[in-house]
Amino acid sequence: MAAESELHHALTEWGRLAEAEGQAIRAGNWSFVADCQHALAQLRPIINRLTVQAGPNPTRQDSSSTSSRPSLRAMAMELLELERRNLAWLEHRRQTLSAHVKQLSRTGRNLRGIQRSYAPPTPSAWSSFS
Repeated sequence: MAAESELHHALTEWGRLAEAEGQAIRAGNWSFVADCQHALAQLRPIINRLTVQAGPNPTRQDSSSTSSRPSLRAMAMELLELERRNLAWLEHRRQTLSAHVKQLSRTGRNLRGIQRSYAPPTPSAWSSFS
């Protein structure tokens, strides 16, 4: 029973960190995103350990389950949705930045082409020695 309570607390902390990570992704605060991901990585083994201690399947509801087991299942589903949402925001951000980099690359090529067409031809180095 204590393991289920600790698991509930750990899952709540995971949710708080996932929400903070999502806000940081939307704000483009990449150092805070990294901090959140580091904290989540440290929390993962704790959740794994508590899940094992809580029993074979703490999120399954059966006749011997306690009243907290359905809420653990709901929390787990909510956390999965948070992680999917964060991943979608990251993918959107990546696509946006990729398009921006492609545009900058095209602009650079255009500027080099313009420079070549307006710059005077450089004399060859050998012409000065004749």
